[in-house]
Amino acid sequence: MNNIAIYLRISVLEKGNPRHAEDTINSQRNIIKNFIFNDPDLKKANIEEFIDEGYSGSTTSRPGLDKLLLKVRQQKIDCIIVKDMSRFMRNYIEMGDYLENIFPFMGVRFIAINDGYDSSKETQNGTELDIQFKNLLNDYYSRDISEKMTTALYTARKQGKYTTGTPPYGYLKDPKDKYKLIIDEAVSDNVRYIFQLILEGHTLNGTAKILNDEGVITARARRKEIKGYDAYANRWESTVEETIWSASMVRRIVKNEAYTGTFVFNKSTKSKLDGGKVIYHPKEDWIRIYDNHEALISKETFDEVGKALKSRHRNSFRGSKSKYKNSPLATFVRCNKCGYKIRFGKSSNGKELIGINLYCYHCRMLEQEEKLPHYKELEKEVFEILKDKFHIDKAEKKKLLDEQKELYDKNDQLLKKKRIEFENYKFGKISREDFVEIKDLLQESSEENNKRIEAIDKEFKESGSIETLTEDVVGKYIKTIYISSKGIERIEYQ
Repeated sequence: MNNIAIYLRISVLEKGNPRHAEDTINSQRNIIKNFIFNDPDLKKANIEEFIDEGYSGSTTSRPGLDKLLLKVRQQKIDCIIVKDMSRFMRNYIEMGDYLENIFPFMGVRFIAINDGYDSSKETQNGTELDIQFKNLLNDYYSRDISEKMTTALYTARKQGKYTTGTPPYGYLKDPKDKYKLIIDEAVSDNVRYIFQLILEGHTLNGTAKILNDEGVITARARRKEIKGYDAYANRWESTVEETIWSASMVRRIVKNEAYTGTFVFNKSTKSKLDGGKVIYHPKEDWIRIYDNHEALISKETFDEVGKALKSRHRNSFRGSKSKYKNSPLATFVRCNKCGYKIRFGKSSNGKELIGINLYCYHCRMLEQEEKLPHYKELEKEVFEILKDKFHIDKAEKKKLLDEQKELYDKNDQLLKKKRIEFENYKFGKISREDFVEIKDLLQESSEENNKRIEAIDKEFKESGSIETLTEDVVGKYIKTIYISSKGIERIEYQ
């Protein structure tokens, strides 16, 4: 036993809640380290911590968990220790998959202290039935908590409480009431200035350029100024600090009804389960509470700006019958100099779309822009590169796809059967021995199907059929394209 990973997690509800003192990060750490210290084999190993604070156990999209599983795939972890199963994962199907298939396959020992579980001492392919039942209860508990949280948030918002994390630029949370917005006097005039510039006839890009020329502080820079650190620095990788105004930043401000004193919610709902999928609601379902906080601009000014922007957009392409499409490369190209995303800006002659201009907004704002290649040349070069690297016969591709779909369908049926048999066992309809025998047979069939699915995936990854350049085709093979005035500098493949 060389490398041990200890995983620590608390949810949003548990964070700072005295009722959950036993589940704090420190308490979990102490329990696990005490367990390791009292085991003669474990205490000799190297220990690495992976932590997620404020994340639900029902979602697998967690930074700490992602880093841990990456090291597992890289075979740098020999053992994982958690306080209990629910710290690691609440979804009983996925938890079972890790215990029965993934960890045994990777040779990783898994220990859940409070559950008395140690995979090195278990039979039944890595998980006993009482552990499966605990995972099932954890799953049901997570769904119940999710529904209660959603109801509580909706009730608070109906009362006009601002429950969103970060206030809009120009506002602060009231120190006396964290659910109330107050004006940020340091930058509130900047918001009024932005609306004024649009009313004076400036475009979104033109307004951003003026703000940059005058050194007006951005929302992210203002947040850093208030907090003393960049609250977003560790949430995503970015090669450019967002201290430069862009058209999209200006657009977000002039379209935000909060500046009229209106609190708008129910725009979308985010499931706490199923990976946090966001469901967007139509505008007629949005809920508005007027005069909820002090306004920075009048409703009349807000409406005038909206009409002005809509009119300019409509007049730019009036009478256009063009079938001009965005480039399939638009979401994949970055500047080789600064790493910022390349903009594919449509150009027109006042009547119709005539092309796409490529430019780096960041370098442009810093007045360091170089002339980038024409988008058609870029598309042609990428198409030729992909044709040279990947090819597969159409008939063979269809045959493989049909086979793979059939295997996925079979696995779905096996999973449904497995769930049914587990329910039958839980309610005493079949014996433990019968369930174990059925489960093993179903698992064996599923593993055979997965092996063939992986083999087909490998064939597709190593080859493909490319007739035309589309966004789907590019996304299948390419992660990022870095360009300069010389053309393509390098390509990162999937």
